Amino acid sequence: MWNKIVLLLTILSVSVLKVSAQNDTSKTGCASISCHGNLVSQEVVHHPVKSGCDKCHTPTGQQHPQKNVPGYRLADNIPALCYKCHDENNTMNVVHSPVQKGNCLECHTPHSSPESYLLKKNPTGAVCAQCHTLESAKKKYKHDPVSKGECAKCHDPHQSDIKRLLIKEPPALCLKCHKQQAEEIKMENVHPPFQNNCLNCHNQHSSNEEKLLDLTPQNLCVYCHDDIQKKIDKATTVHGAINDKRSCINCHNPHASNQKNFLVKDAKTLCLSCHDRTYTTGPRKIDNISQTLQKSKVVHQAIDKVGCVGCHDPHASSNPFLLSKAFPSGSYAAANKDNFAACFSCHKSEMIEKPTTTATGFRNGDKNLHFVHVNGEKGRSCTICHNPHGSVNEHLINEKTQFGSWEMPLRFKPLENGGSCSPGCHVERKYERVNAITH
Repeated sequence: MWNKIVLLLTILSVSVLKVSAQNDTSKTGCASISCHGNLVSQEVVHHPVKSGCDKCHTPTGQQHPQKNVPGYRLADNIPALCYKCHDENNTMNVVHSPVQKGNCLECHTPHSSPESYLLKKNPTGAVCAQCHTLESAKKKYKHDPVSKGECAKCHDPHQSDIKRLLIKEPPALCLKCHKQQAEEIKMENVHPPFQNNCLNCHNQHSSNEEKLLDLTPQNLCVYCHDDIQKKIDKATTVHGAINDKRSCINCHNPHASNQKNFLVKDAKTLCLSCHDRTYTTGPRKIDNISQTLQKSKVVHQAIDKVGCVGCHDPHASSNPFLLSKAFPSGSYAAANKDNFAACFSCHKSEMIEKPTTTATGFRNGDKNLHFVHVNGEKGRSCTICHNPHGSVNEHLINEKTQFGSWEMPLRFKPLENGGSCSPGCHVERKYERVNAITH
């Protein structure tokens, strides 16, 4: 009899322990019976799961587990269950659709995940891609957060007061990562599109243009600066920098600058950073201007006072050498001020029109020697005798001048009240402003 009682107590004890194990709602208990172990196997485990499944699940009163018999149910409906611990994310102007519908589990898994915030996939972008098919993100150049699937760097996944669920308004959002541009926006001159919104020029996800530009640099700039495009369309000569791949941003900072016109350097330094070599295109030759200035004892005042743009249009022109005003392209031209407008915007045109004692210092007494050289239908170009940039001689007089295939020496010598020259075209001749020399 006693043996039967012991056996009965043993059976009852095992049964109680078994039922107890079956109804253990701790993480260990649920996982230990090899039913729900996969739910907590990922790196990031939901905090309530760590302390016990009964935070979210309540027993139905049925023995668990039984096939097709639920032993537990959710303690509340979702999202109310989630909001017992988490703040409601649906009070701002823009609410993400799954949040608005209360579908927390559309993005999150309630038990464990390989991704922070218990997201269903890794990286974040994989979750977003379930609904958002970014066709634009398939282009050649991708924004770094897009490439890495880090959508939450720019977007709040739940709600925001800013459209597209942005966490900040541009440009503040962009400057959070783009530190160089964060410094640029503090500069003296800030480009309005940059100051207003980076997306005026850039695509936030991807582009077929470098720097995520919406268009090529030139097309993007002339979209607003159409006056420059009109000038380019009409011009016979376009600055090589514009036709380069970088185009306008060779010379201009598209964001901001401490220089006028958003130049990347002061005008003179900027021009000489490219014009420090000789350019040859067919019969056309552009000398090494930087080298010329370095060797010169006398530099054209226009360069020091105004810079290269005092004489040249930096974008395009119908005049030779991108001059902003007319100037003959060859060695000779009809002697009138319109043909030499580039020079006569500063110099007095009377020097080629009549005898004078005031318009020029190049005279013998009152005989205007500029008029002698530049008159009639075959007036000599200023550049035959003068270098428009700089020279080792006073008055910017050339040491040599190109005369067909011959480099003709000028042999200019300054005198106290005049000078002399002995070029290949005539014997040495002197001039004196006060007391005319009779040859």
